[in-house]
Amino acid sequence: MTLPPQGPQVRSLPDGPKYTVGPRCSHCGLFADHAHHIFRRSRQAGGSRTPADWVEIDGRVIANKTPLCWVCHNAVTGEIGGHKSAIRYDQGLFIWCRVLTDEHSVVTGYEPERPLAPQPPTPESLATTPRDSGDSGVSENACPFCGQTKRRRPTVTRSFGRRRKSWRILVPDDAEDGAEVLDTLVDDLGLVLGIEPDGTGRYYVIVPALYYAHQDKARFAESFEGVGG
Repeated sequence: MTLPPQGPQVRSLPDGPKYTVGPRCSHCGLFADHAHHIFRRSRQAGGSRTPADWVEIDGRVIANKTPLCWVCHNAVTGEIGGHKSAIRYDQGLFIWCRVLTDEHSVVTGYEPERPLAPQPPTPESLATTPRDSGDSGVSENACPFCGQTKRRRPTVTRSFGRRRKSWRILVPDDAEDGAEVLDTLVDDLGLVLGIEPDGTGRYYVIVPALYYAHQDKARFAESFEGVGG
């Protein structure tokens, strides 16, 4: 369940111009997986069960969706490991914040990190922005936590694919077969993420795992105290 961006409820607007979120996560810049509704259903006035695409805050009409990758999406919904982050509304901007908790995991505050980039649009900004006539990449699979739709990753063709290069890593090759260890871990995590861990697919397994560890570096480091060498 997403933490609320601010204390008071906002007014959901049933109608508004159609729009799609961008292809990149508004927090980390990786490819987005979800069009995340910032204000969840229970925070919208009127008790609507469907997250509104537009809301009114202090007389200002603003979009209620932002693109998030699966790691950042999990950080704000708290599906795995509890809430690590939250999106807060402050002085006209949506800010990505780290969630502060006490020893009982009770939320005690929010530490601002950076504004979302891009910020959710307003009707005025949409009127002056050229519309994208191509495929938005949004599928019809709704997230069970806040109702947002899951995005399909952009299709990469051979002629227009991203450039690639190799990145080497040296591993133990004695009693511990480092290559086999890495292959097993990447393959298993790839199954969980639904990613084929072949070639560049491994990149999309390893990078989200490392980014997830970065969400709470201190706790991650503590869990590995005395390991390695």
